[in-house]
Amino acid sequence: MNYFCCHCGANLDLGDVFQHFYNEYNNDYTKAIQTARSYGWSEKNQLHFTRTIIVQKEQGKQFEKCPDCNNKDPFVYQKKNT
Repeated sequence: MNYFCCHCGANLDLGDVFQHFYNEYNNDYTKAIQTARSYGWSEKNQLHFTRTIIVQKEQGKQFEKCPDCNNKDPFVYQKKNT
């Protein structure tokens, strides 16, 4: 996956979930893999943490926005009608 904002190009990648916990747990593989899996990480689905901000309003659907440019849906490029 591309972890750059499609609006401003900011790098939104905070790294691989497993690697984050492996480092946090001082190279304890068992603890890191268990925690990463609880986040949905697997060897086939290597998820990353991102810097995006999740917004949930009282009405409407939840969405993400870029913390740098504040644009909605930084990972989805939408063509503007001209």
